Amino acid sequence: QVVVCIPDIASIDECDTLFDAALDACDDRGPVARGRSRFSVSDPTAFSNDIVLSCDEILLRVLDHIDEHIPSVYETLFKPSDGWASRQPLNAQLEQPTVPPLDHLAETCDCIRELYMMGELEWSEGEPAINVYESEGYFGAHKDHLALTVLIPLASPLEDFAGGGTGFWAGNRDVDENPQGPPTMTLKPSPGSALIFGGDVTHSGMPVQEGLRSVFVCSFSTRTPASAEDRLHGMQAPPLVSPNFKGSM
Repeated sequence: QVVVCIPDIASIDECDTLFDAALDACDDRGPVARGRSRFSVSDPTAFSNDIVLSCDEILLRVLDHIDEHIPSVYETLFKPSDGWASRQPLNAQLEQPTVPPLDHLAETCDCIRELYMMGELEWSEGEPAINVYESEGYFGAHKDHLALTVLIPLASPLEDFAGGGTGFWAGNRDVDENPQGPPTMTLKPSPGSALIFGGDVTHSGMPVQEGLRSVFVCSFSTRTPASAEDRLHGMQAPPLVSPNFKGSM
């Protein structure tokens, strides 16, 4: 149930560029549910190649930081081994994964960056993505059910919005996706910081009171033979996503 905050992963200019691109994408769509719009970074109808490349560069900085400063994340959660499945978060069906990655990945990819570069990661639906929350917009309490989540705020809690932030409930598997009571803590880091946490952590996008909040987010695990084909694209190809992902009404 650890949440790590890495400061200054992205510059203010980079955050502003991504935020502005997401707002432009919002202009091209109709009403949304729950005050939240979500856009896959790999969706060419939403973002240009320059935005994709910027997101790719920022994510690589995060992965490099984890690989260098917290190597146990790769060793524990991503490296194929006999105990890999037992160390994964429960899946969306609340079951322990049973199909491990292929053994050869332990020899060909010795860090998370290499798994990413070789296309050996499984992603949450439609992610990496950029979310935009308008007034009263929120993302209900949930778990991501994959090994790791990276969340990077693009908007400033001091200038762009009031309320909001990411709420976290302590307890991991002892807390379900319908927690009772308020979150244990709510974090509102400055734009360009990266929040890192595991897939058993219950969290939510807290309601925005006014203004606009935006985050770059992705959840991922090591690819396995059981991974669905539409969860392997990363930022390389247009994704297949459901209306529920997009938040369309």
